[in-house]
Amino acid sequence: MNTSKQVNAMIGLLLVVSVIFAANVLNEPNRQEIAREHQVESFTERGAVLFVNNCRGCHGLEGLGSEEGAIAPALNSDAYLILSEDNPYGADETALGVASTIRGFLGDTISCGRKGTYMPVWSDEHGGPLSDQQIDYLVTVITTDGAWEIVKEIAHELDTHQVPVPTREDIIVADVSGLSLTQKNCGQWDALSAKDIHNRDPFVSSGDGTAPVSTTESGGTAEPAGPADAMVQGLPVGDFFLASCSACHGANREGLVGPALTPERLIETDEFYFETIKNGRTGTPMPAWGAAGLTDSDINALVQWIKNVEP
Repeated sequence: MNTSKQVNAMIGLLLVVSVIFAANVLNEPNRQEIAREHQVESFTERGAVLFVNNCRGCHGLEGLGSEEGAIAPALNSDAYLILSEDNPYGADETALGVASTIRGFLGDTISCGRKGTYMPVWSDEHGGPLSDQQIDYLVTVITTDGAWEIVKEIAHELDTHQVPVPTREDIIVADVSGLSLTQKNCGQWDALSAKDIHNRDPFVSSGDGTAPVSTTESGGTAEPAGPADAMVQGLPVGDFFLASCSACHGANREGLVGPALTPERLIETDEFYFETIKNGRTGTPMPAWGAAGLTDSDINALVQWIKNVEP
């Protein structure tokens, strides 16, 4: 081969390499997106197995909490969804800061448990059985649209291979006497500090292209003073309930370990609920809040609030 042909061959080879390189560069976003989707799919499947084996007894077979008669809050909730840019709802992509807050809240809750509840520590760093990676798998299940269908599929597959096949009554915890309240935890979140996350609507835009963490309205004309405006130990009555009572009664008063506390369910006299809050209930986790420092005025405010204010 003469020099001219060698040069032409080398130029042709360089052109081919350049075209391949350019094609790879142009396709890199697609390749990254495909890799991300595969990772989310893999994490979701692994997290679903972990949920079925470890979590559904307290949070429900489909993660719906009290809606399924479970003793722990719902995890299958729109409030925790992290939406991608191409989500099927036409909603804004979840802002990075909001997504990070939600993942941090859920990861912290699973890792550290929740003081005063039956939620135990799960992180092996703090004496639990799960690694950080496994906790990340569970967070992926809770935050990924459509993941609960995978949970149901895996649960069905695992359950049908057991003899006998377990029933709902076999799986969901009904008797809490064998459980222990978590006495301390490493996390900073509680129902009050997480209020904005629990109230979040991922389908509502803030108007600047980001999804708001909270959709609580503010401003406008103040409503007349009433049960909803009362203060208990320096906190608005609803905030006091979140901080002190929601672990057992639910953030929306839907009932968990303790009974539901919504107006339509509270058919006894004011005196009955006053005495229950002040003196507790023997044989139950309900403490005596009078001995814990609540005044009669505080207790009356709580009674009027739970009996007259809808969640």
